Amino acid sequence: LFAGKGSAEAVLKAAEGGEGERLRNHRCYAHLYLGLYYEATGDDGKAKQHMLKAAKDFAMDHYMGRVAQVHVKLRGWDE
Repeated sequence: LFAGKGSAEAVLKAAEGGEGERLRNHRCYAHLYLGLYYEATGDDGKAKQHMLKAAKDFAMDHYMGRVAQVHVKLRGWDE
């Protein structure tokens, strides 16, 4: 997306491979990526939506999972 190719839908579709914790991890990364993308392009509503999914709905206990959680907290998006 940052290169001007692909779509948010393609990112989410690519994240659907696997099952269990692997699927959860893919979804966490996809929503983190989309949250950062939308924030960089100035769409704070979509950024918040995707970052909350990465931080809460698909939370992972690893470095990038924590990045999503800290990002949500720093932005004041925790509900």
